Amino acid sequence: MLKGKRFAGWAGSFLIIFLVLGWMVNTSQANTETTYKKIDRGLFYLKEVFQTVSRNYVDQLDPETLSKSAIKGMLEEFDPYTVFFEDPGSHQMRMITRGKYGGVGMEIDVQDGEIVVISPILGTPAMRAGIHAGDIVLKIDSASTKTMSTDEASRRLRGKIGSVVKVHIKRHGVDPILEFNLIREEIVLKDITYSTFIEPGTAYIKLSGFSDKAGRELREAIRSLRAKDKIESVILDLRGNPGGLLTAAVEVANVFLPPGQLVVSTRGSHENENKFFTKDTPMLPNVPLTVLVDESSASASEIVAGAIQDLDRGVLIGNETFGKGLVQKVYPIDRVTQAYLKITTAKYYIPSGRSIQKEDYKHNNKVFTDLSDSLEYNRAIKFRTQNGRTVYGGGGIKPDIAVADTRHDTYVKNLFARGYFFRFVVEHLEEHPQLKDANRIVIDKSIMNKFQAFVKAESFAYKIEGERELHSFLRIAKSMNYSDDLKDLVIVATQKLENEKARQFDAHSTIIKQYLAAEFAEQIQGTTAWISAMLNYDEQVKHATRVLHNMNQYQAILAINN
Repeated sequence: MLKGKRFAGWAGSFLIIFLVLGWMVNTSQANTETTYKKIDRGLFYLKEVFQTVSRNYVDQLDPETLSKSAIKGMLEEFDPYTVFFEDPGSHQMRMITRGKYGGVGMEIDVQDGEIVVISPILGTPAMRAGIHAGDIVLKIDSASTKTMSTDEASRRLRGKIGSVVKVHIKRHGVDPILEFNLIREEIVLKDITYSTFIEPGTAYIKLSGFSDKAGRELREAIRSLRAKDKIESVILDLRGNPGGLLTAAVEVANVFLPPGQLVVSTRGSHENENKFFTKDTPMLPNVPLTVLVDESSASASEIVAGAIQDLDRGVLIGNETFGKGLVQKVYPIDRVTQAYLKITTAKYYIPSGRSIQKEDYKHNNKVFTDLSDSLEYNRAIKFRTQNGRTVYGGGGIKPDIAVADTRHDTYVKNLFARGYFFRFVVEHLEEHPQLKDANRIVIDKSIMNKFQAFVKAESFAYKIEGERELHSFLRIAKSMNYSDDLKDLVIVATQKLENEKARQFDAHSTIIKQYLAAEFAEQIQGTTAWISAMLNYDEQVKHATRVLHNMNQYQAILAINN
């Protein structure tokens, strides 16, 4: 039997589970006899299994760890964002409130049961190492992420400044698994990462986060730009922005929307509807506005983009957004040990009534008694904007104008993934320190030749789509004694693939020059110089500029005066 401290630990931990289930009882709307019987039976099963395992298992068990495993198992049935966590010293809570932490600088989320990089933060160890959106994190140090929640993975990535964390990455089209040894730095979360005039009168503002400083930083950026020139139109860039605070989203929207305007509402089974309105006089109420979004624009980004679209305040350009529209609240479970429970309590709904959340968040539908919200994910249901335009729900925000990202094939992705651009530029500047004083480095033939030699010296090898299958078939053909003619055909095909790969550097010289120019700019002038350099090649920005130049098109898209 459990005795002394072991029993006390079990009792304390089991109390957490009991309190969680008790909370479910107190807030349940289905106060029927059947519901109470199910709860009683569930508690009985949990208690009996816990005691029976603890008393009879072949090895000694830590009851506190066992209790936490039970909690984790229960919460994994819900969604990726409902988690139990302990935060000694309240490091995580300080990160939320103060906007800084020791870490590697990458936003992550759970997609299809995998920890996926939503966006690396500019100027951080993750960005400099070549980690980018879409990477799948397989291991953090020695721990597999297979069953990790977003919070647990984030906690493992954070740590003491100067310490090292090893990250194993799987990337589309890249073989083998990539390994990164990242040194943690102080990550200061800045919401406005770049603002400038990309041409006279057209302001470009990059909003990368939604901390409690977002609205203030946006207003400061606008004041700074106004001191240089008159703002006649705006490009608000929300691409790669994983979101943040709901209140910050309302403040950002308020910069462009009049006071008293509904921006977002939230509601859930146990939470009454809450509506969030703009309160202040907007700084830019009438200037033409375009908003850039992509598949990594999530949560608060989707609130702003969705409100701008629903209220016909601006034109959305880019790709469909992530579809994260769930609201979480943190409840203290044990203030002494600083244990918390973060629970999804509601969903976001934008002014037209559309839900932002995509349907795939529920891990186990059997634990939910009401699945009527499935109608929210029907992409055929029509909604109306303020001017009467037809928009559709189903999760995520679809742009008014779809403009694909500039996609690069496997060759360039692999160069970037292996960190070749970063390492080459660092080495080149060390060999030529005088270049650090240059305003701009021209990527001439000499630098291109040197970079090509650098890549070759690294024994750069990669596989393109279909190559793995071709080699696999050749092995099968040999083992199954297929005809020599068939084997010869496959061998010739693999040789042609190798010849094609050998020509890839020249075939992609233009985009390679762009990445080298941006990398040199960042190393010499700082992180914002990367954005400035890449804007010159950004097709979505170019498209936004064209729309802002054509007011007839702009007004037609928004059904103004129709």
